[in-house]
Amino acid sequence: MQMPNKFAELEACYGQLVSWCDLLEAIADFLPCHVDERLCDTVTGGLIPLLQATHGLEEHVVSASLHAIMPDNDRVEAENRRSTERLFDMDAAQEVVDVLLALKNGDCRLSWDAIGYLLRSFFCSMRRRIKAEREIVGQIRKALARHEGMTLLDAQLSTEIV
Repeated sequence: MQMPNKFAELEACYGQLVSWCDLLEAIADFLPCHVDERLCDTVTGGLIPLLQATHGLEEHVVSASLHAIMPDNDRVEAENRRSTERLFDMDAAQEVVDVLLALKNGDCRLSWDAIGYLLRSFFCSMRRRIKAEREIVGQIRKALARHEGMTLLDAQLSTEIV
């Protein structure tokens, strides 16, 4: 698959994650309320796989293209930081899934305030990270477009010289 398609695929994952953040925010805003079982099933069954797919695309698309916007020594540090953030995302998502499953089963031991805080912590962090990743992707796309434009110009110049 071509890189532009991978960028679009990554953006689609971000869009879906943002939608789920909106959904979790609505749940947090209306606690204590009855949380619909279908909603719990949707989030608990889909959040971790969506996050795994997103992280896989980030590693494949963004990490592979960081060279276009930063030198090697900065890239290693940035990738280590991004890897740590992905681990944090997965842990936080698993906590959200566990709490929603407990709510669905009626055996959640957390207070309503604690549940709201947990959900807010997840979706606020996720939104910040998506915003930062989108900025990085934008910088990469601009750099790659400039590079491609220069490559095309070089090719044109070399054919004109011959």
